[in-house]
This record gives sequence, structure tokens and C-alpha cells, in this order.
Amino acid sequence: MTSDTNRSTTDVAQREVDRTATTVHSAVDTATDTAHTTVDTVSDKAQQVAGDVKDKVQQVADKAQDLGAQAVERADAATTTVGEKITDAAQTIRDNAPSSGPIANAAGTAADTLEQAGSLKEQDLADMRADVEDLIRRYPLQSFLAGLGVGYLLGRGRRRY
Repeated sequence: MTSDTNRSTTDVAQREVDRTATTVHSAVDTATDTAHTTVDTVSDKAQQVAGDVKDKVQQVADKAQDLGAQAVERADAATTTVGEKITDAAQTIRDNAPSSGPIANAAGTAADTLEQAGSLKEQDLADMRADVEDLIRRYPLQSFLAGLGVGYLLGRGRRRY
């Protein structure tokens, strides 16, 4: 009878171990499924956020490009207007200057200089930038010293106000 009792206790214990193992396996499977679902959800959200950020960055870049193009157009228009005004001033000097004498020569020289400066209306900002870059490359030391001088004067002028 002890042998039957031991066997029955062993069978009950074995069934309890099997039931516990099944419960543990089921819990592990549920946890694994939950982990996979969570990882998938987080991955989807991360991709969605990345897409949203990419769209916003593209919108900002497009807006910046549009604003830059507008600024260039305005600068070109202002340059053209200044060039036209300078050319008009040169013509006014020619019209009002005497026809002979030293004053006529000085007025003619001033008008010629103004007309050359008035050629700004024919240049756009990119051409002017290329000209300045060319000058800086040809005269690097002088350009550096001129930049220092202008910076000093600007700094000194701002300190007074």
C-alpha cells in the first residue's frame, strides 16, 4: 500500500509539475507575443515619426530656398535701381556742365566715372560676388588688411552709438 501511495503521490506530483510547466510555457509564449507586438508598435511609431520629421525638414528647406530666391531677386532689383540712378546722375551732370574749360573736363570725368559705376544695373549679384572673389584671390593680403580696417571702423562706429 505504501508503494501505491508513493506511486499515486508521484503521479500527482508529476501532473502538478506538468501543469505548472504548461502554465509557465503559456506565460512565456504570451510574454513573447506581447514583446513582439510592442517592438512592432514602437518600430512603426519610430518610422512614422521619422517620416514626419523628414517631411518637416523638407518643408523648411523649400521655404528657405524660396526666401533665398526672393532675397536675390530683391537685391538684383535694388542693384538695378541704384545703377539707373547713378546713370541718371551722370547724365544730369553732362547736361548741366559747361561745354568747355576745366570745370567741363572735371564734370566729364565725374560723369564718365558715374556711368562706369552705373554699370551695376547690368550686373547681377552673382557677377558682383564673382568679381569680389576674384579680387580677393588676386590680392589676398590687401583684402585681408582692408577687411581688418573696415571691421575696425565698423566696430568703432557702433561703439559710439
